[in-house]
Amino acid sequence: MLRRIVTGASKLAFNILYKVQRKSERASEIVFLSRRIDAPSYDYEQLGREFERRGWRVTMHLKKVTGANMIPYAFHVLEEIKLLGRCKLAVIDRYDPVVSLLDFECEAAGDGKVAAGRQVAADGGARKAAAHANGEGAQGSQNALGREVRNVEFPDKPVILQMWHAFGAFKKFGYQSVDTPEGHSADFTSSYRIHRNYSWVMCSGTGVREQFAEAFSCPVERVVALDRPEYDELAALAARRSALSREGRRFSVLMAPTLRINNESQHPFRDLYRARDSFEERVDAQVKWSFHPLEEGMPAPGNVSDDLLECDCVVTDYSSIVYEAHLLGVPVVFYVPDIDEYRVSPGLNTDPVLTSPGLCARAPQELAAMLCQLAKDPSAYDAEALAQFVGKAFDVDDDRAAGSAASRLADFLIGRCR
Repeated sequence: MLRRIVTGASKLAFNILYKVQRKSERASEIVFLSRRIDAPSYDYEQLGREFERRGWRVTMHLKKVTGANMIPYAFHVLEEIKLLGRCKLAVIDRYDPVVSLLDFECEAAGDGKVAAGRQVAADGGARKAAAHANGEGAQGSQNALGREVRNVEFPDKPVILQMWHAFGAFKKFGYQSVDTPEGHSADFTSSYRIHRNYSWVMCSGTGVREQFAEAFSCPVERVVALDRPEYDELAALAARRSALSREGRRFSVLMAPTLRINNESQHPFRDLYRARDSFEERVDAQVKWSFHPLEEGMPAPGNVSDDLLECDCVVTDYSSIVYEAHLLGVPVVFYVPDIDEYRVSPGLNTDPVLTSPGLCARAPQELAAMLCQLAKDPSAYDAEALAQFVGKAFDVDDDRAAGSAASRLADFLIGRCR
């Protein structure tokens, strides 16, 4: 009850401020928002430069929220409301309570701004999206997946893009994991109206549009498959990496688990780290441990890490680093002793034990043996098994020949402004 009172009061205050500061004529300005980073990510930097090249004003409004900076963050929120009232475009990389609680001007029924080229699959997507715009997708209805759709408001002043920070859809997130220990409660998602007010949600490939629609509780037709600018960076880095000689270097392993939100959840990598001396003795390799920055109280990662670029193998459990590693050509091994629990909380969209069992270890001894074998003969790695896991998380077609990922994304966004 207290949460709903506080949220209701915040929503009222936010919207009063927004209406006072809202501009009738909006500037050609794009605003990048994040509550998890203090400096622009590669995606934000490259997309921002593309808009600057086209004569747009670019504003980066970023701050990692912590318990120690809530007062400065309050002023940050006030500025965010002002920016949202004057810009034509806004891009976010995670859930943002300000965006979710404001009441924006949204597309009217029959607006017609639905079709998105290859981004809307030729499966009747435009027709279904038009049905949503005409009121057939009202809250409480079901989308093409048979799931309840909660978020059916699509702002056009400003147009808001959810450019999710991770490639693919490995583990379940957002509305997929509601009421699990690793997810939010139904009361929280309802009170804060999380993931409301996205004009469009961006994913890495048509093969994961449905999972993203579930996660953001929006119509599938509002999920667009576009390359993040980081895709281009990884492609360039992969070419550079493959040209490097690794002769004479000791085999290196990067241990990179996913973020654990609930302290009560199992954390096999922490257990392994505590016994790292004995584990590393059994592995004929240099081992680097890299726990998720948010778990360590640091800002979220905004760019591909040097550790990933330099390693010969990544060991993860359920982290989206697997997609970055795949694009770079880095072998991946899954260490999943807790997979039975993780299948329940938060759940998996792609299960590595089912798709690529030969890449999975469920005990320290098994993992050490796999890494030793890989260090002795890197060519024996089953790259096809990793490709099987990645599946259709990325699109491969001729669209990428038409300029950079940033330019294609800018074209898409500008085409939806009015």
